[in-house]
Amino acid sequence: MTADTWTDGAGRGVWKQRAKQARAVVDVELRKMLGGKRALAVCLLAALPVFVVFLLAVNVHALTLMDARETFGTIYSVVVLGATVFFGCALVFTHLFRGEVLRRSLHFYLLAPLRREVLTLAKYAAGLLAVCTLFGGVTILVHPMFIVTATQGDWVVLEMFRYLGITLLGCTAYGAVFLLFGTLFRNPILPVAVLLGWEMLNFLLPAGIRMASVSYHLKSLLPVPGPVEQAMGVPAELPSPGVAIMSLLILSAVAVVLACLRVRRMEIRYTED
Repeated sequence: MTADTWTDGAGRGVWKQRAKQARAVVDVELRKMLGGKRALAVCLLAALPVFVVFLLAVNVHALTLMDARETFGTIYSVVVLGATVFFGCALVFTHLFRGEVLRRSLHFYLLAPLRREVLTLAKYAAGLLAVCTLFGGVTILVHPMFIVTATQGDWVVLEMFRYLGITLLGCTAYGAVFLLFGTLFRNPILPVAVLLGWEMLNFLLPAGIRMASVSYHLKSLLPVPGPVEQAMGVPAELPSPGVAIMSLLILSAVAVVLACLRVRRMEIRYTED
């Protein structure tokens, strides 16, 4: 056996070990999420769009196709993206590390023979799996429930998958940002509130600054403009779908990398919390 063969075998063994550790962390984190008190709040947020659509779907048969699509676009933009995805991701991802500190259990992870980058990525993957499954499922449920009562056709399925993709991108980007918040701040409530104001008032900002927003890129992907865009007119400087998707993925990657670097230098001082 040559030295290169030995090195390659050892390298593969290391990556297999890290993948095994990551899977174990994901399993543990998913059990915590399902059994934690925050699970109820996240489930209530997920039920909010279903409740709103159920109430409005009673009268949707009286709407034209265009009105039905615009109404659902408003529901999706305000309720699904603005409330469910934003606050749901805030509840889940800011708590991934902050919750461990409050429970005084983070040291168990940090003292284990586990690279902190692997720990951070595994926690992010667990949170992403949970919110994408829950909020993606809600998107698949509410779109046909609302639109099919007004019309039918193959385009309904295609549009549903487009909304689903936007939901998954929103979970990915907001999840990464809130993961970073949870590692940087003792109390993430204020940063979350600042980000909420930034996202809500983004349409008032200059075009160059407006690009530094998750909602700006998400709304450029909507099949139907949101209520603000409908009222003010769709801005001409909206990015193309390809640019918007790439921007959200880059933002997510940068936020996760910064979170990994923060966790790598993290020291436990429970007495300060």
